[in-house]
Amino acid sequence: MAAATRYATLALLFGAGIAASAQADTAAPLQNLDYSYSASWGGMGVGQVEVSLRPDGAAGCYKYTNTSNPSALVRALYGSPNQVSLFCLKDGHIRSQHFESILQGDDKQSYKLDFDWSKHTVTDENGQVRPIPDDAVDSFALQQAVRLWVQAHAADSTPPTAEFTMVDNKNLTHYQFKFSGHQKVDTPAGSFDALLMERIDNPDKQGRFWLAPDRGYMPVKIETKNGGKPMVSMVLVK
Repeated sequence: MAAATRYATLALLFGAGIAASAQADTAAPLQNLDYSYSASWGGMGVGQVEVSLRPDGAAGCYKYTNTSNPSALVRALYGSPNQVSLFCLKDGHIRSQHFESILQGDDKQSYKLDFDWSKHTVTDENGQVRPIPDDAVDSFALQQAVRLWVQAHAADSTPPTAEFTMVDNKNLTHYQFKFSGHQKVDTPAGSFDALLMERIDNPDKQGRFWLAPDRGYMPVKIETKNGGKPMVSMVLVK
């Protein structure tokens, strides 16, 4: 398997990628988080993901970590990807400060990003500088941005389309999501009345995310599918 394909597969399996633009009232600090998810690929269990959120540095700033615990087979074939996002809340927006995506044992597929909002630029570990728009967020901090967006619009009679821009090591990618109603979701962590959001910007790339108000609008279940590849699923364990 080519390195780029291998990394993309791991990102789907363990990245838990959900996102939306942050336009909520963020005066209150974000609560600490410690969640665990089980991951599967085409119905086959491939390991667990541990997610943690803690205050870090100045007031309103946080460290968000994603630590994968893949099965022995997945670890042997693909490695063990981990992510760290340092971000701050400013005027109702998430401002990414620093991001690391580390694939253990494969430096070529690992990368780092540093954000400079005074210049609206992002710089990678090789010193390459790129311009970014005002709503740009790293791929992992977007998971927190979606919570803020949903909290701001969950009570709307006609919620708008959620739009956001993700920054990775190569591209700026624009996404759109919509509310698709409420559903009950059964997980190993319990049953939840969840709000379903679905990706609508690309018919070849499916994304369904069940967000539970009882868990601060964190996802309790995720399903993503890219073209003809197997479905990637993540379910809350605790």
